[in-house]
Amino acid sequence: MQHPRPSPSNPGQRRNPLWLLLLTVGPGVLGLAADNDAGGMLSYAVTGAAHHLLWFVAALLIMAPLTYVVQEAALRVAFATHKPYGEVIRERMGRHWSRLNGAVLHILNLVILTTEFFGMAMGENMIGIPWSMAVLLAFGIVLAVTSWTRYQSVERMLLAVSVLNLIFVPAALMLHPATGAWHLALAGGWTPNISFLMLSLAGNAMAPWMIYWQQNAVWAGQVRTLKAGRKDIMLGVVAQIIMATVVLVIGGLTPHQGRAAQNAIQWIFASDGAWAGDLFGLGIFNAGFLAACTISLSSAWMVREVWVSGEHARQDVPTRGGFFSLHLVTLAAAALVALTASVPSGTLALWAQALGAMWMPVSLVTLGIVARDRRTMGLMAIRWRRQLGLAAITALFLTLALLAFVTA
Repeated sequence: MQHPRPSPSNPGQRRNPLWLLLLTVGPGVLGLAADNDAGGMLSYAVTGAAHHLLWFVAALLIMAPLTYVVQEAALRVAFATHKPYGEVIRERMGRHWSRLNGAVLHILNLVILTTEFFGMAMGENMIGIPWSMAVLLAFGIVLAVTSWTRYQSVERMLLAVSVLNLIFVPAALMLHPATGAWHLALAGGWTPNISFLMLSLAGNAMAPWMIYWQQNAVWAGQVRTLKAGRKDIMLGVVAQIIMATVVLVIGGLTPHQGRAAQNAIQWIFASDGAWAGDLFGLGIFNAGFLAACTISLSSAWMVREVWVSGEHARQDVPTRGGFFSLHLVTLAAAALVALTASVPSGTLALWAQALGAMWMPVSLVTLGIVARDRRTMGLMAIRWRRQLGLAAITALFLTLALLAFVTA
């Protein structure tokens, strides 16, 4: 049962716009901030290094309302059903589809988690921590936080940490762009590699795990009303687009000479100096930490819902109990890949986002079937306009995937 948020005892607080804004900050902001993860920020930097910034910034602005539409649909499902999303899918589409979808998403989340450990370790490595020790330290930090106390405490801590993503702004101000850098960054027409970069950008703006996160955060009691949830999502979308644009600009104004995909932090350090490199590295570490915690919690929620029927203790961290072993193995596997793989971090980041984008049409069709079903949603079932919106977004992801393969 959803309980109304207690009103502030001070009447002045109720009229304070800043206080009202803070009350709207919640899982929507956190989920979208976490979607600007280490892999996402690395892929934005690599994408920016390909120039054509006009194309990419325009694509971000187009993705903003689309992301809102999808997350708002997930919000509606949560309020209409008062059930975990995995359970809703199982009831509406059957146990076999629910488990298959859950297994695929868990594997995709594992790939994304690998990029988070890469990013965290790269940031630590810049301050002199050896790579092996950096990966193990990142693993230990994420495991400790995601196995901590009640969900509300974890969410509030991660929201506070998400503010550190603003560190990319002073990193951008520390750049030393060469004469004509802006013209070069903004110039250029359509080239074959742009299609794949666009697919990766779309996958970073909107990922399948975000649907589970949004719905489960509501089910855990963190969003009290539909109106508050919408404001939360809107604020998250705006923050996501601004920070993504900043990192695209960093990539576009830094001379790359083919080094962008190898190690973006060292590339910026070598091109723009220690201050820019260190700040960018700290931002990547923070983005990786935030996303590793958020994505692994979302994945743990999803697995529990898909494989175990019945109600779960929503206020507790979902990694406790019988599924802790799976959570431990998942994080350990991601850390092991980061410890041993020789794949360039930028390349891995681009592919991680692109793979998520390829599964996004399946996630959108599933969400659309659930959200339009009146037996499941009642009066909150989405009408034909929202149905057409989800269908158009699905078609966009399919088109981007097709273009990426055709022009590869």
